[in-house]
Amino acid sequence: MAEQSRLEALLEKQRKLEADIDSEKAKEEANKVLNGIGADVATLVQQSAKTAKVDIKVLHGKFFALSVDEAGKLSVEVVTKARKSNGGGTTTTTNGNGNGNYEYFLADGRGGFESIQKAMEELGIPEANRPKHNRYDRLSAEWKAKIIRKAKAEATPPASTPPASTPPASTPPASTPPTTPPAES
Repeated sequence: MAEQSRLEALLEKQRKLEADIDSEKAKEEANKVLNGIGADVATLVQQSAKTAKVDIKVLHGKFFALSVDEAGKLSVEVVTKARKSNGGGTTTTTNGNGNGNYEYFLADGRGGFESIQKAMEELGIPEANRPKHNRYDRLSAEWKAKIIRKAKAEATPPASTPPASTPPASTPPASTPPTTPPAES
């Protein structure tokens, strides 16, 4: 009887290994098909961008979220961040400029903008033709020539605001005693 139980265990192990091999083959086939679909999608996106006369570089950093409804209809959504596999979205609480330590100025002198996106808005660049992120280190050399980052301590205040050390002329100095004595009751 001990021989048969060992034989059964070996047969069971063989069935599991064969199932694992079949599973791996199925995964490899699925990956081949997905890579082919990805190549087709890339070609279609390239053609669509060309037809729409949009620079393909605006897609850098974008992702296409694909979803299939119960009826089997595919929908595509452009997103700026990859979603986590558990379905939760990733959110950011900063404006991307080093926790507010930087200001952005245009090459022509305009500025103190709180984010790269606001500086690009001031330049009049449509959203479709500009990067969507706020990371200065990810900007191309062309964008860095148009937008200059300065630390807030280094940034020059606008000429219209007076320096903080001079008090306004309308307030009397604190050392002057009052001229009228308080009334007695």
